[in-house]
Amino acid sequence: MRIGRVAAWLALMIVAALTFPVAAGAAPKLAIFPVDMSFPSSEEDFFTAKRGPSPDEQRRLDMARDQLQKLLSANGRYDVIDIAPIAADITAAQPIFQCNGCEIDIAGKAKADLVMTSLIDKISETHLSLTVAIVDVAQSKLVSTSSVLIQGNTDEAWAHGVRWLVKNRLLAEDKPK
Repeated sequence: MRIGRVAAWLALMIVAALTFPVAAGAAPKLAIFPVDMSFPSSEEDFFTAKRGPSPDEQRRLDMARDQLQKLLSANGRYDVIDIAPIAADITAAQPIFQCNGCEIDIAGKAKADLVMTSLIDKISETHLSLTVAIVDVAQSKLVSTSSVLIQGNTDEAWAHGVRWLVKNRLLAEDKPK
């Protein structure tokens, strides 16, 4: 009888040991929201309606999000989830950088562990800044924030900026500098 209990306990421990590392090593589910864009304000904005991104800039915003998703998915550090089921909620809340934390509730609906929001700040026609923030959904806590200066409002400049940010900030190893 005692040997049976020991064997059962041992079998249970082996199963736990085999399954626990898989669960412990599971990549966190990351929801990558569309990239927002802000523009410099001036007195002229008071008299003329603020404009949004140009068609080329909107295409680049979509490209930047797609590139973030592709690069982060390929690395395996994150399990990038499909945001299609919450697309209407995201659209209703945009611009996300002005929604006062609504991204946390929206990402929670998608069962995401983390949510990534991004903002292109158009400083001038040739200088833009991309800032990416990752927030822990369960704790409503900022996990990381990174930024890069993009010099040039072109497809190539934006793509280079996104690649650099992913490689040197988002996926960089934590090493003392």
